[in-house]
Amino acid sequence: MSVLIRDVGLSELSGVDIALGAGVTYLAIKPGFREATMICDTAWRLALCPRLVHALYYETSATSYTEYVSSVVDGSSSTHMPLDAMATNDIVYLGVTMPALGFYFDVGSNVNANAATLDVEYCSTAMSGSATIAFTDVASDSDGTTSGGATLAQDGAYTFTLPSVKRSRLGTYGTPLFNRCYWYRFLPSATLSATVDINEIIPIYQTSSYGYMSASTEYTIPFDVAEVGGIMVSGTETKHIYLTWIK
Repeated sequence: MSVLIRDVGLSELSGVDIALGAGVTYLAIKPGFREATMICDTAWRLALCPRLVHALYYETSATSYTEYVSSVVDGSSSTHMPLDAMATNDIVYLGVTMPALGFYFDVGSNVNANAATLDVEYCSTAMSGSATIAFTDVASDSDGTTSGGATLAQDGAYTFTLPSVKRSRLGTYGTPLFNRCYWYRFLPSATLSATVDINEIIPIYQTSSYGYMSASTEYTIPFDVAEVGGIMVSGTETKHIYLTWIK
């Protein structure tokens, strides 16, 4: 018996086994793929994460921006954003397509061991060009990357109350920040360790109202990759979601 997979030709398939039952799992959309099939033998929940458009590291001593977005959205541990000895006046700017409830950080094997917290702020003015842009502290923030008083010491979600973040061009911060994104930024309260790697950054969907997915049902989901950069899945039973990326 033959099964028609699709009415157009495929060029690549790639599979992922996602374990449920341990909170929320975050997964970046595999670069170059625009569709996935997912199935699980228990009910589960799914949310689509905003796309990360920019991940810019501003080093004050060098007065320079470096773009690392391709390194933190590719799902690979071989590429990363280096926050080596990040100083208290250095800044990471994160530009996303939609307001986010926080960010999930995969910090890789080289983690921060220095006692420090993150100061996370959001762009609170909707302006462009050379106008002044204001940033405001997020509220009710919770840092899941903290271990032993050190931020970015383990994989985790940094969450906060959804702010009234404004879509802005950030013209005053130099030409790298030209896109009209919803902007967030963070800086540490103390200098980070000599070697700190951020493998992955996934913006978190703006509410806890994930979609409900039925048990033993295969879902084929096309992604608008201009707006969506990852997925969030959860379930109360210790089961597995079998996901196949389709190109």
